[in-house]
Amino acid sequence: MRGKPGALVLALACAVTLAGCNDHSLSLTLTPNPLVVGLLDTSATVHAHVVARGFGSVPFNSVQFAVFNSDNSMLASQTEAVDAKIPAGPFGIAVDKDYTFPINGALVALSGTKYVMVKIFDPNNNLLAQSRLDIDVHLLKGLSIPSVLQPAVSPSP
Repeated sequence: MRGKPGALVLALACAVTLAGCNDHSLSLTLTPNPLVVGLLDTSATVHAHVVARGFGSVPFNSVQFAVFNSDNSMLASQTEAVDAKIPAGPFGIAVDKDYTFPINGALVALSGTKYVMVKIFDPNNNLLAQSRLDIDVHLLKGLSIPSVLQPAVSPSP
C-alpha cells in the first residue's frame, strides 16, 4: 500500500498538468513598432510573430483590424474571415510572417491615425490574442532633400 499513494499523487499531478496545458494560448507581436510612414508611402511591411502554447493546434477564424486616432476613437474597423490552425506546443511554437499591405501616407496623416489594434478570434469569437501597432507619420521620409539644404563639406586648409 505504500507505493500506491505516491502513484496516485503522481497520476493526479500529471492529470492536472495535462488539463492545464490543454488550454491553448496565443500571443501576437507586431514589428516594427512604431511603424514609420512617409507622406508619399503607398505600402508598408509588418512582421507578425505568433506563439502558440498548449497541445495540438490553436484554431482561429477571424482577424480584426481597428484603426484609432490619438483620442482613442475608432476611425475604421475591418474583420477578415480566416479558417486556420496554428500548431501548439507546451513550450510554445512560433510562427513568423511578413505582411505587406497598401497604405496611403498622406491619408494616414490627414485622418489622424495613431495606431491599429489587431485582434485574433477563435471559432467561438473569443479573443485569442491582440497587439497594438503604433503609427508615426514622418513628413520627410522618402523625400529627397534639395542640395541647397544639405551641408557642404568645407575644404581642409
